[in-house]
Amino acid sequence: MRDEGGRSMRREKTAVLLFREDPREDLRPEEVTELRGLAEAAGYTVLAEVFQRRGRDRRFQLGRGKVVEAASLGPNKLIFNEPLSPGQIFNIGKEFEIPPMDRFNLILEIFASRASTREAKLQVELARLSYEAPFVRTIESLKKLSERPGYRGSGSYDVSMYRDIKGRMAKIRAELRAVEETGVRRRERRRKLGFDLVALAGYTNAGKSTLFNRLAEEAVAAKDQPFTTLSPTTRAVAARDRRFLLTDTVGFIDDLPLFLIKAFRSTLAEIVEADLVLLVVDLSDPPEVLRERVASCHGALWDCGCYAPLVSVLNKVDLITPEEAEERCRLLEDLAPTPVLVSAREGLGLEALLDAILEKLPPLEEFLVRLPASEAGMGQLSRLYEVAEPLEVRYGEEVEVLLRGRREIVAKALRGAERPEADQDMDDRSGAATAPEGRRPKPGDPPPDGE
Repeated sequence: MRDEGGRSMRREKTAVLLFREDPREDLRPEEVTELRGLAEAAGYTVLAEVFQRRGRDRRFQLGRGKVVEAASLGPNKLIFNEPLSPGQIFNIGKEFEIPPMDRFNLILEIFASRASTREAKLQVELARLSYEAPFVRTIESLKKLSERPGYRGSGSYDVSMYRDIKGRMAKIRAELRAVEETGVRRRERRRKLGFDLVALAGYTNAGKSTLFNRLAEEAVAAKDQPFTTLSPTTRAVAARDRRFLLTDTVGFIDDLPLFLIKAFRSTLAEIVEADLVLLVVDLSDPPEVLRERVASCHGALWDCGCYAPLVSVLNKVDLITPEEAEERCRLLEDLAPTPVLVSAREGLGLEALLDAILEKLPPLEEFLVRLPASEAGMGQLSRLYEVAEPLEVRYGEEVEVLLRGRREIVAKALRGAERPEADQDMDDRSGAATAPEGRRPKPGDPPPDGE
């Protein structure tokens, strides 16, 4: 479409939001706000919100009259807060000739619009196919009863479509496995260089990207809208005598389907494999919503297999009073027992957060390493400089170097020597106990002896 001056005009995307209220409980205002925010993030102009208190309608989710009311406003999409079955999608599209969409498909549309990397695009496609595959057989059977040009505008169905979808899913999984293997090698290489891995996690729009920018002194996109971040971003952070890599990741949302978590496994691996996870919470949320969203994040971390230590970061303290902050901390005592209060936007509480990070990261120890005074020994000394902090070096018949670093990383650097017969000794000078090599401590483990 072009205007009078011949310039290209994009057709405005419009939608009506439909909510079915359970007769036994009230619809929370936060659900309405969240769905409107998702619709606007997907680029829709919301024309109206339609509500109905009733049980689930088998054909249309809401009563037919309410769907007629929404369709009469002429939107491009009808967006339902509740999940739609294959039959309901078919019936609404056929009856009202307006494509329907539920909350989950709206989230997928946002993901698809913001997927900028090959990995992100594959993950979005896998999630979409995982969702649609079980629908295909239902739609195929319904198509036999009535003429229909395909499911959601994808063309006519035939008996091979389900097999085609499953075949495409298998190919995507194979590609993503290769991406995961690359990620494993990348994280291993970073650890060999002496970096600790710290990941940001939390409910969408809790301020993770803003906090990332503060800690890493970066300028990644940080907007007041859901799912600004889709692909992970990693930057180095220097904090006192430690250095770690901080990764900003995709946000969680309530009722996240397990197959969506599985589809984004390669992205969520940045959280799962981290040495420490910063769980960012929007403390300005209403108390009843706040607790539910933190519990939802814990559930999502559990589903994706994350067992790393957590630091609960209660963000946006600048938006509430000190009394309200204290009340919300008491409310979260069991979910966030030792929280750190910050304002990423104003830069408040960052020193306390860095203290909490350093306290939770695996401890650094001091080691006295003896190496031969030879070319091989000098090469090994250079490798040690890359992964640990040298405190003192003495040269003689052999080279003695006092280092501070993580035991497993220093040990791996020594094992990587080109001359296995080299006389390498590593004495622990700190007296601190560490977890056995090759095993990361998990929550609930007893403390090592001497702590």
